[in-house]
Amino acid sequence: MSSILFEKKRADVNRFSVRFTAILVGACLSLYWQALPYFQQDMAAAASLHRWALPGFFSAGVLLASGLAVFFIRLGDWRRLVLIGGFGSALALLGAALASGSLLPMMCHGLAGLFAGLGLSVVVSCLGDTVKPVSSFGWALAVQALLATGLTFLVPSFAPPVDSQQILLVLSGLALLTVLLSRLLPTSGTKRLSLLSSRNSRADTQLLQVAMAGLLIFLGCGLFWSSHQLQFETAQSAMGLGASAIMLLLLARVCGALLGAVLAARWGFLLPVGVAGVLVLVAVVLLQVVPDKTGYLGAFGLLGAAGFFVAAYLMGLLAKLDSSGRCSALILAVPLLAIVGATIVSEALASEQYLYLLPWLGVALWGAGLFLYANVVRANRQLLTDNNVASL
Repeated sequence: MSSILFEKKRADVNRFSVRFTAILVGACLSLYWQALPYFQQDMAAAASLHRWALPGFFSAGVLLASGLAVFFIRLGDWRRLVLIGGFGSALALLGAALASGSLLPMMCHGLAGLFAGLGLSVVVSCLGDTVKPVSSFGWALAVQALLATGLTFLVPSFAPPVDSQQILLVLSGLALLTVLLSRLLPTSGTKRLSLLSSRNSRADTQLLQVAMAGLLIFLGCGLFWSSHQLQFETAQSAMGLGASAIMLLLLARVCGALLGAVLAARWGFLLPVGVAGVLVLVAVVLLQVVPDKTGYLGAFGLLGAAGFFVAAYLMGLLAKLDSSGRCSALILAVPLLAIVGATIVSEALASEQYLYLLPWLGVALWGAGLFLYANVVRANRQLLTDNNVASL
């Protein structure tokens, strides 16, 4: 007996139009993080809060939604979930733009994250159900990286500069757009959750290991990138770096995501991620032995490309091993938890005394995550090989 509430009008998740719509919905609901550097300070000053307080409430809302989605993401109508998520997030962001004081903005940002997380949980579940989830997530990450690159080029060109209220209104409008896009999504995915099926403790353990591997690797990437952000002002004056340098670093992330999308799992799940791990180690060494503009750009460019490349494989592996689809929301929660963790650690080690530790700590975490990842891939080598052959 399968508990599916909405069976009619179920579209094929492998169709280009469905995948494109899911990626577009994800871009609209997650643009808050991409745009954050351009309104974070003004928003915090207006509410008299720490600069990470309001983004923290938004991220907490997304995490709560992804955790709750484990219980209902396979039971409800995906179109209705995205509709509710988009409409609720739009209203909450509108409230955040118009609210004053401290308490009301915090509540609005938290609610905006909660509703956005509802829609984003559908997006990652939809992309994870495709025949080639590594490719699907690679294209989604490429779009995210392109948006960040475009904002870096576009936002500084506005005169007079846009303020936090205007950006929140734009984000509200984009969230409302997902209400219309929801009609183009399927009502459910290809995986089925049976309430009477027995739990597979071995599969659950391996899913947990992949989630932990992803958490460590994403946390390592976050610490490495945080060291770049903390060093950029110093490097900018010492090496003559400007907006073009940031553009190059962001484009490296686009290239890494595109490579993951095109390559997918043609060479398996282990070899590409192992090579990316070596490149990260090279990046750290490059920072130490070539302390100039070339070494700086090369190191952080390699990190950005490797991080987005590996992210597609981690998300794809978790989707492949999640046969019931009930843990799909972890694909959203794991990188977000890592970003929050990296932010906290970076704030604690922001002084010159500890700044040099961030890249090495990032490499250590990456290595530990890669070890866990490799164990899971080796344990499921036959399953992953069969799936890859079937999808070609």
